[in-house]
Amino acid sequence: MKLNPYNIIIFLGCLVLVILSLRKLFIHWKSNKIYRYFYGFFITANLVIIQVLLMDFKIHKFQPWILMLFLPFQYLSPVYLTAFICYYLKKEEIYNKNKLYLLYPFIGFFTLYTILKINIIMDYAWISKKIFTIIHTEIDENSALAYSIILSVWCLLIILRYENTIGNLSYKQVKKKTKWIKTIISIFITFNILWLLTILLFFIREDISGHFPYYPYWILYVLFYYIFFFLGSKHLYKVSEDNKIEAEQVQQAIESFQMSGLNHMFTEEELQLIHYDAPSQITGVLSYFSTSLFDKHKLEDVLWDIVENCISHLQLEDCIIYILDKSKGILVQKAAFGNKNNGERKILSPIEIPLGKGIVGEVAFSGTFECIHNVSNDNRYIVDDMSRKSELAVPIFVNDLVVGVLDSENSQEGFFNENHIFLFQLIAKLTGKKLAQVHLGSTINITDDNLYFKELHFLMKEAKIYRDSNLSLDSISKMLNISSNYLSQLVNKLSETNFSDYVNSFRIEDAKSKLKDSKFTNYTILDIALESGFNSKSTFYSVFKKHTGLSPKEFRN
Repeated sequence: MKLNPYNIIIFLGCLVLVILSLRKLFIHWKSNKIYRYFYGFFITANLVIIQVLLMDFKIHKFQPWILMLFLPFQYLSPVYLTAFICYYLKKEEIYNKNKLYLLYPFIGFFTLYTILKINIIMDYAWISKKIFTIIHTEIDENSALAYSIILSVWCLLIILRYENTIGNLSYKQVKKKTKWIKTIISIFITFNILWLLTILLFFIREDISGHFPYYPYWILYVLFYYIFFFLGSKHLYKVSEDNKIEAEQVQQAIESFQMSGLNHMFTEEELQLIHYDAPSQITGVLSYFSTSLFDKHKLEDVLWDIVENCISHLQLEDCIIYILDKSKGILVQKAAFGNKNNGERKILSPIEIPLGKGIVGEVAFSGTFECIHNVSNDNRYIVDDMSRKSELAVPIFVNDLVVGVLDSENSQEGFFNENHIFLFQLIAKLTGKKLAQVHLGSTINITDDNLYFKELHFLMKEAKIYRDSNLSLDSISKMLNISSNYLSQLVNKLSETNFSDYVNSFRIEDAKSKLKDSKFTNYTILDIALESGFNSKSTFYSVFKKHTGLSPKEFRN
């Protein structure tokens, strides 16, 4: 087929879109996989049309090697679209679980294309020209159409399932989020039908040949691609920025509460250092640390909790707490994380270090921390379970007297940095405060002004985290960087109810406000239940009846 205004316009339109997509892909490659699949779809989908048009332009007669670059992108573009939808809806596990199966058609036809190319080079030695034509014009296209239809319908089902599992978004937000993507899939299904009708035209009209009948279809496709490309890019940018702003606001609120929650542990000067010099990881670890120790009243429980639940958060190779035995003048290993404990609360082959001997003994004697970047150059280094390269040892004080040492070693030279030193000093201070409480037999009571409970209340009331039907004690404790046991005690004491009833009380209030609001008259009771965070109608009815004495239907009427 010769060059004409139609195929030139289509070719240039597709080529420009491929170039724009490649540019965007390069910019966003490291930011999020959703962008890779979004722009990957446009690249592969338009390359399908470009390849066909290049055949029409007879370019292979001038440069036969170009055929070697032709790939079955028609089996790859619907896969990228499916991946984009899954990642956009945060259901990437669906795509990742089925990824290999989705790629089978592309892999199969890539292998077939390779064989066919070699066959052409060898002058149709294996497969005759007639069979090659059937494979290239009928089997290839028909199977690509069938595959595109199957994945388009599957994508629609994924979206519909997503609307029923909502996550932490409101039902109204979910509908808004899925409306445009459902429209896209519906248009693709329509285009697949047009594709099918075009194929049927060849069977009905035997006098028609070539790709000219596809031109109107391709022009519509290209126009749609441009609209989808620009509006989709704009939408993804807005969603990305909104998510960043929302995440930053919630994170700032959490960090503010965490800082306030450490008031009883540190001086004002120390808090200023934590706030301005320390990363958010430090405030999170300290918050978890202080709450994890809340219900520990024995020396052994305190020490093991420190090394297991706090130091391990920093992904260190090992950590050991030594306690000073004043009568003997030695430091005794009391708790360990790493090879020394082998996963049990028992130290394997514990060693004792005389006061003033080795790096640990020197720290206990001087009361000053030591950070050794290369212990092989320090003759004080004492090998414990195995020889390592660097060591950090920080003294633990109670009433201005050294009672122990917090020690960690690493096989990497120069591993410990300023953040490690700062955090170890803070944890050592918290340990000293807790050991003093254990010695005196005193406890810290949960009071009505507890800042962690205020933080929880803020997240419930302002961030509306109760709308997540999968919300649990563990997920909230990780969000707040406090222990789940402490969170459970907080809720039980200050709300005078259990965790489940506490969360459901917010969900019920949310549902009640919507049942009374005229704006939600078109919502079914199930819609309101899902929007409020319940995952089933039966659970919603039973909890609503428990809290109000009425059924949702009676309350609405």
